[in-house]
Amino acid sequence: MITRRRQVTKPISTQNAFKLLDSFDQSTWHGMRNHTMVSLLWALGLRTSELTGLKVRSFETGHGKRTGLLRVRGKNKKQRALFVVDRLFDELIRYLSHPKAPNKKCAPLFQADTKTTAISNSRVQRIVKDQAKKAGIVAGVTPRVLRHSFATEMYHCGVPLSDIQAMTRGASACAARGARLDCRYLHLYPRVG
Repeated sequence: MITRRRQVTKPISTQNAFKLLDSFDQSTWHGMRNHTMVSLLWALGLRTSELTGLKVRSFETGHGKRTGLLRVRGKNKKQRALFVVDRLFDELIRYLSHPKAPNKKCAPLFQADTKTTAISNSRVQRIVKDQAKKAGIVAGVTPRVLRHSFATEMYHCGVPLSDIQAMTRGASACAARGARLDCRYLHLYPRVG
């Protein structure tokens, strides 16, 4: 049996993440939707499947001033709640108040152009790649790269690795491997080991 090793995912810098976000034309409906999706991928470290699986009801307001909760269903249908605060909260509120935004609680939070189904994982990946090229970012940018960039940024801000794993739901995988550090992120942390 041939096993294929996944290549090491290299995060993009915070500067490039903001360059990517700033490159969206938010005056259009698609630009606003795409900007909101990429913001969630980067700011919360979501997987593509977690993003496309979100429903309108997944986002709860009323948890404080400019504070909401996003209920995310991850791998193996495990659910976690992530706080959405400040600018990201404002952005989600602005997105949901747009006339073209989904308004039924059970509707996908990010709909495909058909307006009946959720946007596909492959479409999100294409949006991220195309927009990164448009922004002039040379490094290959994918939703996975944005997820790793989130983890890297959190670590550099002093967030303990165990907390990062809990936010990205990597903790359960580590526990299954005997509470070792999550191998996927070791290359990002020169101070570890």
